[in-house]
Parts: sequence; C-alpha cells; structure tokens
Amino acid sequence: MFPLVEGSHIMALSLSVGIVLLLDLRLLGLAFRTQPVSRIMRVISPWMLTGFAVMVATGLVLFSAQADKAYHNTFFRLKMLTLVCAALNALYYQVTLFPHMGEWDEAPVVPYRARVVAVLSLLLWFAVIAFGRTMAYEL
Repeated sequence: MFPLVEGSHIMALSLSVGIVLLLDLRLLGLAFRTQPVSRIMRVISPWMLTGFAVMVATGLVLFSAQADKAYHNTFFRLKMLTLVCAALNALYYQVTLFPHMGEWDEAPVVPYRARVVAVLSLLLWFAVIAFGRTMAYEL
C-alpha cells in the first residue's frame, strides 16, 4: 500500500507543481506571452487544485505512517516551512494581484510584484521538492 500512496503523492506533486510552473513562466514573460494570464489561470486551475488536493491527502497518509520519524527529521521540518511559505506566497498573489489582473492581463510584461511572486514560487517549490526527496533518504 505504501508504494501506491507514495507514487500517488509524487504524481500529484508533478501535476500541481508542473502546472504552477506554467503560470510562473507566463508571469515572468518566459512562456505563453501571447496568452492572457486570466486564460492560463482559468485553464490550469482545476488541474492544479486537483493535484494539490491529492498531494495533501497522500502527504497526510505518508506522514501518519511514519509520524514520529518524520516529525523529528530536519528536512521534514524544512519542507513544511517552505510549504507554508509557498502557500503564503500564493495567498499574497490571490489577495493582492489577482483582483487587479484585468489591468495587466494581456501585457507581455506583468507588474514587478507579480514577477517577484513567480520567482519566489519557483524557488519555494524547488526547495519543497528538494527537502522532500532528501527527507526520504533519512527516514
């Protein structure tokens, strides 16, 4: 059962973070420059949210299977810290930038704050993945 849950966790992570990567690349002007940000958000959101839901559910199952070992693992704690930071970064985007997206939706260069959010998102998700993989080697 463990390999099935772990495999599902990794697949959901690939789906959700891969889709976040698409949005981040658009915000940075490195991909999909001719596409409005709102269109990309509308198309990817259901897939991204589904991936996150499966990732959280399987992550909780994985944690419950080895809670004591995981909790005391430094890389697990770093993973959780960066995961919270990634969530706060996404919340900042949703609360402060998303409501004004109509003003810059089709611009090839988005506002500076949106680009900063995209860079932080890429760095934080890379760290979450790196800490998660490193954590697995120490359990």
